[in-house]
Amino acid sequence: MEQTIDGMTVTSEDGHTFTVLSTSGNVYTVTYRGSGDGDPEHVALWGCNCPAGQHGRECKHVRAAARFCSEQ
Repeated sequence: MEQTIDGMTVTSEDGHTFTVLSTSGNVYTVTYRGSGDGDPEHVALWGCNCPAGQHGRECKHVRAAARFCSEQ
């Protein structure tokens, strides 16, 4: 599946790993590790390989992937 969210293209085959084409043209991988209650909005259980994600901060790529999940 593929969807454009906030100018970024988000794709996922399995609902746990997402490829995000950012507005900058860079491609990042976002992973969802799940939550005990199944809430995809719980950002703490998401990870991204962008610079912000590598430092444990919430990034726009994670927000886009979470929104992708909630709109499916």
